[in-house]
Amino acid sequence: MARPLKPFGEWDWEVREAVKTALALVEGKNGFKTHSEIWRRCNLVITVGHNIYTTSIEIRPPEQDVIRRRSNWHNGYAYYCNGVFWANMSRVRVELV
Repeated sequence: MARPLKPFGEWDWEVREAVKTALALVEGKNGFKTHSEIWRRCNLVITVGHNIYTTSIEIRPPEQDVIRRRSNWHNGYAYYCNGVFWANMSRVRVELV
């Protein structure tokens, strides 16, 4: 069960910076691209934990697209780490589209 979100000011400073940077990167974008695939109409999913190590920032495609392409997709989402988004399986930097 989800707990109420703490106000932005109460987050750890690393979490605040990571969320601000991730939001700036995805501004006006709706998907990501690797060398072998393109995902569009994605959602930004931010799960705030106690600190930066328990916080996750991910770009996830719609569940229906994942089901439809289940046999021929490799990277199911992109995650934020060290200022850029990375593909979850191939661990390559993704291009935001």
